[in-house]
Amino acid sequence: MLSATVLLAASLFGSADQGKDLPKGGARQQPAEIGDLSGYYTCKGQEAGGKYYSGIAFLVKKNDLYLIQWVVAGGSTFSGIAIRQGDTLAASWAIPGDRGVVRGVNLYKIEAGPRLVGRWASLPGPGVLQSETLTYLRKMEADE
Repeated sequence: MLSATVLLAASLFGSADQGKDLPKGGARQQPAEIGDLSGYYTCKGQEAGGKYYSGIAFLVKKNDLYLIQWVVAGGSTFSGIAIRQGDTLAASWAIPGDRGVVRGVNLYKIEAGPRLVGRWASLPGPGVLQSETLTYLRKMEADE
């Protein structure tokens, strides 16, 4: 019953924009994908309590994944691993805390620039999504 309802809803709502903004041939144009995301980024975000933070992040591509590290004001440094799928980058990370290890996950939408606009959450944590934007600064030098 549920699958029939989903199919009906998809056919009703999906047909509303059929044919709109389609080039000849009927296929939607996909924006050009931004290549390798490796490099230095400014990092700006807001925590659940409204406190803003800033820092630097860098990404390094290693085969099918990225290594990511953040250094935020106040000297907190933490690192993680990220995977990319199309225009989305998902990163997990961990940092030792006073009451044990804090683990987190970030999910970014990749925009032109590149600029990574995302949300993040941690455990232990406040249980709400927090925001963060990474804005590209420059590529890493070969010896960095």
